[in-house]
Amino acid sequence: MLKSTYFFFISLFILTTSAHAQTTITGYVKDLFGKGIESATVSITGTDSRTSTDVDGFYKLRVDSKPPYKLEVTSVGYITQNILLKGNEIYKDFQLKKDEHVLELVNVRGQTDNQRRVGEIKRSGFNVSVIDMNRYANQTATVNQILRTAPGVTIREDGGLGSNFVFRINGLAAKIYIDGVPMDDFGPAMSLNNIPVNLVDRIEIYKGVVPAFLGSDALGGAVNIITKQRNRHFLDLSYSYGSFNTHQASLVGMYTNPKNKLSVRTNAFYNYSDNSYKMYTEEKYGVILEKVVNNKFVPIDEAKRFNDRYYSAMGQIEVGLRDKSWADQFFIGLTYAANNKQNQLGATINTVYGGNWRESAYIMPTISYKKQNFLVERLYADIYANYGYDVSHVRDTAKYNYEWTGKPITNSIGQALRNEVHTKYNTASILARANFNYDFDESRNNSLNLNYNLSTNDRQSYDKVLNNNTSGLPNNLVKHIVGLAWQNQWLEKRLVNNIAIKYYGLDTYQEIDQRLFGDNNEVVGGAIIGQSRYLGFTGYSFASRYRIFKDGGVKLSAERAYNMPSMDAIYGDGQNYLSNWDIKPERSDNVNTGFYYNTFFNENHFINFDISGFYRLAKDYLNIRVVVDNERDKFQYYNIPGVKLYGGSFEFRYGYKDVITAALNGSYDKAIDNQKFTDDTNQQVSLTYGYQIPNRPWVYGNLDLGFAQNNWFSKGSRTQINWTTQYTKWFYLSDSHLGSLASKSYIPTQLVHSLLLSYSWNHNRYNISGEARNIFDERAYDNFRLQKPGRAFYVKFRVSLL
Repeated sequence: MLKSTYFFFISLFILTTSAHAQTTITGYVKDLFGKGIESATVSITGTDSRTSTDVDGFYKLRVDSKPPYKLEVTSVGYITQNILLKGNEIYKDFQLKKDEHVLELVNVRGQTDNQRRVGEIKRSGFNVSVIDMNRYANQTATVNQILRTAPGVTIREDGGLGSNFVFRINGLAAKIYIDGVPMDDFGPAMSLNNIPVNLVDRIEIYKGVVPAFLGSDALGGAVNIITKQRNRHFLDLSYSYGSFNTHQASLVGMYTNPKNKLSVRTNAFYNYSDNSYKMYTEEKYGVILEKVVNNKFVPIDEAKRFNDRYYSAMGQIEVGLRDKSWADQFFIGLTYAANNKQNQLGATINTVYGGNWRESAYIMPTISYKKQNFLVERLYADIYANYGYDVSHVRDTAKYNYEWTGKPITNSIGQALRNEVHTKYNTASILARANFNYDFDESRNNSLNLNYNLSTNDRQSYDKVLNNNTSGLPNNLVKHIVGLAWQNQWLEKRLVNNIAIKYYGLDTYQEIDQRLFGDNNEVVGGAIIGQSRYLGFTGYSFASRYRIFKDGGVKLSAERAYNMPSMDAIYGDGQNYLSNWDIKPERSDNVNTGFYYNTFFNENHFINFDISGFYRLAKDYLNIRVVVDNERDKFQYYNIPGVKLYGGSFEFRYGYKDVITAALNGSYDKAIDNQKFTDDTNQQVSLTYGYQIPNRPWVYGNLDLGFAQNNWFSKGSRTQINWTTQYTKWFYLSDSHLGSLASKSYIPTQLVHSLLLSYSWNHNRYNISGEARNIFDERAYDNFRLQKPGRAFYVKFRVSLL
């Protein structure tokens, strides 16, 4: 016992001595505007102790010597900073000033993947902007709420958390990607309107021509969501609670063994909301809530939404290796997601459901591989594949529709009883993507990119009520997309060009049950017939950027591109969207131009100005209309033969150090019916020719004002306040030139204000924030008078462990 005690104290003494002998200093290296500086070198002068910052500007330096010692921070393009540490300080932040006398260097070899991608974006000829999502980490917002503040972007939602939405960039349907993978392949539980901001590093918004490496049928624009990935250990957890019994939680983390480079990364989120916000009657806008009194419908002033609950959950884990001779990254992953969405309304407020909902469970194994110098020097390979399997149930157990008081409408007023609906959908999907990029020289003056993208969807539906009717009939959709692009840099990289050609292939197949059944469910006639079609198209694009002077330049791009219809557009979703087998792919000839200017004044002030314009001729333009089906209002995709779109957007940003930020943007987006004749004889002129396409916003903008201050109340803290305003000009729901002015339905002008207050302490480790959305309780609408939530309050707690 005495020997054991003696040994324990000796061991404790040795460990304590070692702890004193070795100190770990951590902190951030940022510029004057609070932006992390990646790959800055932090070292102890006169020793071998040194390290580099990661994408956030974070560093961790182990020091073997005792204080005092001189800490030095260097980075290309910044003035070196030295500081003498006299005590046992274990946390130190740095802010570096720009060195105007040093030319910016582009060191291709040895760059991190993030540096390489950001550098490509800045040098490319594409009209692209980047949203740094880390500045929104303390907000309770989802990705779509941040994204819709970008110029040229419209996201039209049907309601509150988890509602359906339509996403467009400059008026055309745009594609959404997660780490370069089309989001359609992540199942119904993964969507813009439920991805927490904590899981995302940055968002790349492409307007007009889309790079070939994204490898999909993006038309007129795309969004690439880059999730958080670090080489260091980290863990970020958050939880928020707010109005309408809304709960949101998220987790993102990573661990890498420094010896064998075995890495584990995980993402997870959970969302829940009753969506029980108030709806209001607005007769001048055609929004009328009703209840039944004496067998008659009478309007009521307001009502709470009911039976509109939504929840979703996702968990993802990836295990793999980094920095090996045969792979820069190799990961195998598994994703599981589930959601449950009650569906109170169809396409309008006219029909109120009581027992309609959709639930799904989705599982997806994945494999990914990345390698610089793959097989030969300067060849980069990015290979990815997944298999997804989704099981969804669409049910409606209510026998009646409901009035806005929550009571069922009985058949005393002629309301017919409805049969129960229960349809099961099994969907199997495969995505295989291969992207290769070859640089002809070290300076990357000439590069060639080849991308192939294969996606398949096989859906089978089972009618659980009438098993003899549609059970097991398949709906198939296969897309083949091949892109080849050449990028070159001339005139000392002042001029950058990108020329690409792309092939689109669409293969669809469905089976339709045309059998007739007798009283005993025996087949008395008809048959199950199959329909198939294959469509192939070739598109091309050109994008160019010319840097006129150091801080500014122009961009020009043109393309012919196609947008293939989705599964829901062709086959419906079994709930709110009807099928349309005859729908055609959308084609557009686009021209986009822009001017940008970014500069610093006196090191403390930053100004960014971007202005862009576009002109597009679309054929078979995809739009959405309301169709009455079985006495219910539903959506359906359809083609408008010809549409002319034109407009532009601007964005102005100002920053003073990391204290004041201001951003203002506005967009003008006009769509005109460009199909003159109604038939091939060219005799009958269409009544809508030359007039604006209805039911789409065309003037909108955003304002964001922020103020922040460090070290209030405690050292290592940061207080931040933001005020945001979203503006949408009124627009007609129906053709503006038909009917009398008094009879026209329209969505009113909207001005929605929100306020955020956040406080971080212990060097951003602990965070708390409060948010008030739609402070003045503005009536907010997007689609067919479907009102969105009014005033709401949220609080969020976040812990970031490094």
